[in-house]
Amino acid sequence: MENHIPPTLHARADADRLEQVYFNLVENALNHGCHAGRVTLEARALPDERVEACVRDNGPGIPPESRDRVFDRFYRVDRARARGTGGTGLGLSIVKHIVNAHGGEAWVQSEPGNGCSFFFTLPAA
Repeated sequence: MENHIPPTLHARADADRLEQVYFNLVENALNHGCHAGRVTLEARALPDERVEACVRDNGPGIPPESRDRVFDRFYRVDRARARGTGGTGLGLSIVKHIVNAHGGEAWVQSEPGNGCSFFFTLPAA
């Protein structure tokens, strides 16, 4: 795991809820990324007084037909694999709900075989 979040970067958010967002995204990356893979945390200030954060993994990625649905409650990209990792299929839905409640957005970028990058924005502090 690599943390590339600048220590001087601040967002306006409930710390406990932000911790839950990161927990869910990192857990998702660990469960669905490559065995002994890499998870990277990044964040940057945007010019419009927002912070953009990203959790990346180098796992198998998400097929195009599933990208629009990964934040839906109970949706699983690979149901057979999901049974082996546990979980309820609610983690990404919770991420989106928390981020939206803070006035931000959440989205994913992924290509099969090239991992996933889960992004979210929050107002800057």
